[in-house]
Amino acid sequence: MPPAGEVYPATESDAMGLPPFGRSVVILASAIAGTPWHARTWDPDVGIWQRVPDQPAVLTDPYPDSSPWAYRWAATEDGILYGNHFALMGDVDFRTNRPGWLVPVAADVVWIGQDPTNPGDYWWVIGGQTFTRDEVLHVPYGARSGEVLGRGVLSQYGAWLGGPVAAEHHAGSYFAGGALPPAVLQSPTQITQTQADELKTKWQALTVTREPMVLPQGYTLTPVVSNAEQAQLVESRTWDATMVSQIVGVPYWMLGLQGPSMTYLNVEGSDIAFVRDYADRWAQPLSAAFTKWLTPRGTDVTWDWTSRMRSDSASTANVLKTLKDAGIITEDEARAVIGRPPLAQATNTGTTPEGVPELTPESVQ
Repeated sequence: MPPAGEVYPATESDAMGLPPFGRSVVILASAIAGTPWHARTWDPDVGIWQRVPDQPAVLTDPYPDSSPWAYRWAATEDGILYGNHFALMGDVDFRTNRPGWLVPVAADVVWIGQDPTNPGDYWWVIGGQTFTRDEVLHVPYGARSGEVLGRGVLSQYGAWLGGPVAAEHHAGSYFAGGALPPAVLQSPTQITQTQADELKTKWQALTVTREPMVLPQGYTLTPVVSNAEQAQLVESRTWDATMVSQIVGVPYWMLGLQGPSMTYLNVEGSDIAFVRDYADRWAQPLSAAFTKWLTPRGTDVTWDWTSRMRSDSASTANVLKTLKDAGIITEDEARAVIGRPPLAQATNTGTTPEGVPELTPESVQ
């Protein structure tokens, strides 16, 4: 604990111990980890991006000792907390001529070394071992021009986060004492320092046990009026949670904070906004790095947010039917959106009977 009146910057343990902060990280990391990604190339013949049939191994299984979900989760948490993600590059995949797997490294154990005579020349130091730039995948989650390392929430807002951490420690000690207020003990006669210390010790013990205290005759105890509401603990916690939601990048309503009432439809719109304005901010640096360093030229790594940004089934069917009737998409393209095989394939395999009904909102409910 810091001395009274002094607030230390929050550490990773401190910040993750704050419920709104830890929950915000979980929400973002879970959203990105659970979203599939794939490699695609531009097809000039039809003028659209086409998914690569043979997906690079570094996407389907980036770290052999863990799952793709766990890798994406850890990389997102690295980015939020430290502003950087690092991984040692594995053997080359003969299909792509790029690394086929990675070994993630804790972001807070990687150091950067620079040549003082040539600032543009730098290398990585991990556990006392030096690595060249082409041996390490580095994903900066935003950095200033001319700087190599990104800045995470801990470095940018650590000083401010120290305040909520200190408030939580204060709240914990306050309620650990049964929310009993401090008090002034008055003696009718002059007492020694030893006697004064003994009285203070008894009062401090009372705040923990909440047992009655019997004072000698003539002694007076005057409580210093204070309670949780007057100390603004509740208001302070709400304000801190609101600020954390802005700092980390999570909508306030996802943290249970009060706000404008929301109907079913605008909750759906808020989910779409969450992907576009919040989650994608932490997802794009990772996919951009994989595109540049781990896939062949002309190949793009993209996230498939379709399932998270899709409307309800009735609205989806109405939109698809409108697009099909207008000749913008074919029926097979509409079926692909809702995860159905082409009509001819479905009929031939017996999964759909003869005389398939027309695509309607009721058919996908």
